[in-house]
Amino acid sequence: MKLRKLVILSLVLLSATMLYGYIKVFHSDKEDAQLPQPDNHIICQMGFEDNDAIPSFLTKQVGTSYGLQIVGSPVYRGKKAARFELRCNDPENNSGTRTEISFPKPDDKDNLERWYAFALYFPRDDCDADNTDDVISQWHQGGKTSPSISLRTKNGQLYLRIKPDEKSKDKIELGDVEKEVWHYYVFHIKHSSALDGLIEIWRDGKSVGQYNGANMYDLNKGVFHAPGWKIGIYKSNWNGGATTNTKVRVVYFDEIKLGNEQASLADMMVK
Repeated sequence: MKLRKLVILSLVLLSATMLYGYIKVFHSDKEDAQLPQPDNHIICQMGFEDNDAIPSFLTKQVGTSYGLQIVGSPVYRGKKAARFELRCNDPENNSGTRTEISFPKPDDKDNLERWYAFALYFPRDDCDADNTDDVISQWHQGGKTSPSISLRTKNGQLYLRIKPDEKSKDKIELGDVEKEVWHYYVFHIKHSSALDGLIEIWRDGKSVGQYNGANMYDLNKGVFHAPGWKIGIYKSNWNGGATTNTKVRVVYFDEIKLGNEQASLADMMVK
């Protein structure tokens, strides 16, 4: 009988402890109300469906009225997507010819493992092959140099360029630029200037590339910051009024996700 009472009492105390933990985590005071729930590994997610399609914590680096538009077609999911357009004679902004959305840089320099995902669409028109690079996503570190990681197109090809330092570069070939079709890309990146760096890439749920080793400039040099993510279009060959064999670039993005180090491929896929 005593043993039975002891077991019941223990269960009651355990239940109370679990209930308190639930209240503390999911029903915190107003100051902590904006903290993500423990099972939510997604830092940011947007499909451009809301009236405020671009959240205020993101920075728009756009120099024209047509540079960034929310449109109803084509879309990957829902009813809206983001359309980026860049022309060779556009005014420079943020030290370059660009139309981009910039995400906040990570605060914790000791924890630079992230997941990134987006749907990408190249139209048939205004996206002819060019013999110079278009940067459509980049992880920039400042230092007045090229981004350490960047997704690029050139001569009708799509590839990821990796620069472990300012003087060297490598790349992952991702095939032809396909027109008039959406593809969903997921990037798992452990940003590091050491051998433990990692890049994994999936397209439409299938693995299309992996890179092991340094993929980031050394933060100890003091001129670089943690990698800041951007999407859109940047074309350095148009800086200073220069031209190439094309005059306009257009690309569409939809269903953008940013995950922390606890995210997984399943978390990043569109449900």
